[in-house]
Amino acid sequence: MTIPSSRSSRRLLIAPFLLSTLLIVGCGRSSESDAPAGPALKVDACQLFTDKDAQAIAGETLAGMSSTLDEAQGRNPLECIYNAGTLDQPRILSLLIRPHRGTAKDFLESSRSSLSSMSGGKVQDVPGLGDGALWVGGRLQQLHVATGNLQLIITVHSVDGTDQLPKARQIATLALERLKAAPKPA
Repeated sequence: MTIPSSRSSRRLLIAPFLLSTLLIVGCGRSSESDAPAGPALKVDACQLFTDKDAQAIAGETLAGMSSTLDEAQGRNPLECIYNAGTLDQPRILSLLIRPHRGTAKDFLESSRSSLSSMSGGKVQDVPGLGDGALWVGGRLQQLHVATGNLQLIITVHSVDGTDQLPKARQIATLALERLKAAPKPA
């Protein structure tokens, strides 16, 4: 019998959490039907939301998170995930970018009832961000922001369950500013 290494144990503990997070928001590697028509945007989620940003917002040390899939296939540039907690009690700060064929605002509106069901009815409009934004409270603690054909999904978990909208809004504002400055496809 072999005892798993500390690194392997961490992967085993983090993998189910990452999987559940990705399943909740319905993201992952885009299929052709989800991908927007035309040239792909050259943007990296970790350039829009850096480790320095995450540490400043978390107010404590943190670690970048990856999975065995990341190690096998390379990191997905549309995902940037940090943990400001522990392996036993993760405190996730993340930015996921989801391209859509149509406008992300239309997709966001069509997702409202599903998001409401997943959050126990805790969905509210957040004015002043992108083309439209929804805060999904409860256990999800996610800010969904539509901008053009992109949906930015910002997750900020707290250990004590307090509402994290102000921190999520801070991340969204940084990401939107940097997205405007990102090179556009030719």
